[in-house]
Amino acid sequence: MDTNTAGSIRPGYETTIITRSELSDDALKAVHERVATTITEFGGDMVLTEDWGRRKLAYPIQKETRGHYSYFVYTGKPGVVHEIERHLRIHEHVIRFLTVNLEKEFNAETFRKQRADIHAAAKRREEEREARREERMSERRYERVEETVEVADVAEEE
Repeated sequence: MDTNTAGSIRPGYETTIITRSELSDDALKAVHERVATTITEFGGDMVLTEDWGRRKLAYPIQKETRGHYSYFVYTGKPGVVHEIERHLRIHEHVIRFLTVNLEKEFNAETFRKQRADIHAAAKRREEEREARREERMSERRYERVEETVEVADVAEEE
């Protein structure tokens, strides 16, 4: 069952790449384009691309303490992973990469829907957390105003 539609069922893969943090945006874009080109050459589809930005590394890698993280989810024939990793090994600005086989019968549409649900739930939780924080802050302000009024009342009585 190997069709070339967006909702096709093929093996799915995710690759996370860490490049040097000083890499220019144009050079980073070239790395991303090379990955995308390789995927299409092997009859695959890019499902998701995320730029996670520059972050501090957990430990130094090749004397680097910061790196630029990029995340790709894609489908394709099994040889696509080998070819992408070959290009990443050769590239001088790639510090580290990791490819994970998601499923033998990966459905891109199902993945997109699950990913959207996860992001929506995370956004909802963040909004709820922010609302609780605002509520606590307003309660504290109200308590301070009450204390100020009580102090003023005590001062007037004396």
